[in-house]
Parts: sequence; C-alpha cells; structure tokens
Amino acid sequence: MKRILLVDDSRVTRELVKVYLIAKDVELVEAADGVEALEKVRENPPDLVLADLRMPRLDGYGLCAALRDDPSTRAVPVVILTSSADAETARRARAAGAREVLRKPIQPQPLIETVNRHIALAAAAAAGSRP
Repeated sequence: MKRILLVDDSRVTRELVKVYLIAKDVELVEAADGVEALEKVRENPPDLVLADLRMPRLDGYGLCAALRDDPSTRAVPVVILTSSADAETARRARAAGAREVLRKPIQPQPLIETVNRHIALAAAAAAGSRP
C-alpha cells in the first residue's frame, strides 16, 4: 500500500481527493499546511505528496523547497494542486521541486493517472539506485 500525504488548507479539497483515491489501495494522510506536512513527513515519509500552493504558515513552494533540500526526502515526488493556471506558477512550482502541477478543480482521472505515474517513477528510480 502506497502512502500519500495530502496537504491543503481546504477541507473540501481534502475530502474530494480522498473520495477519488479511496479505492486505489493507498493510505491517505492529511495535513492542513506545510508545517504540519513536514511534521508528518518526519514521522513517516510518504511515497508521494499532493500539495496546495496557497496555505497558511508554509505554502506549497516552501514545502517543496524544504523536501528537496533534505536528503532524506529529496526523492519524494511532489505534485502541486492549484487553482492558478498561469505558466509562471507552474515554472515556480517546478523550480521549487514539484514534479507536476495539476489545476483545480481536481478531476478524478488526471489525478489518479498522475499519482500512479509518479509513484511508479519514484519506485523505479529507487530500484535503480540499489546496488
């Protein structure tokens, strides 16, 4: 079972994503902001992080940067969920360490495909780095 950390200050978004992923054999852990997310990552690193950009205390850009800068979490893929559709937002998110940006409102099929793809890529990279 893969562990996904969902980070969003909107309970509605968290509930919606939970509904989309409930039958996908994943353990979904929730956090309301980047600070809480980092605490949960330290407790038990996830296989993937889905994170909003605009959150209190620590936004998605800061969360991506913190995960990227820590050697123990650098390989954890981060997918940003945002209502902003402009190219600059996507560029900044990728520069901070996000692997992909999905636009809100979240649609089930693109979310599931993105989650599956990035978990598979991370697993393949981890397997390739083993001696």
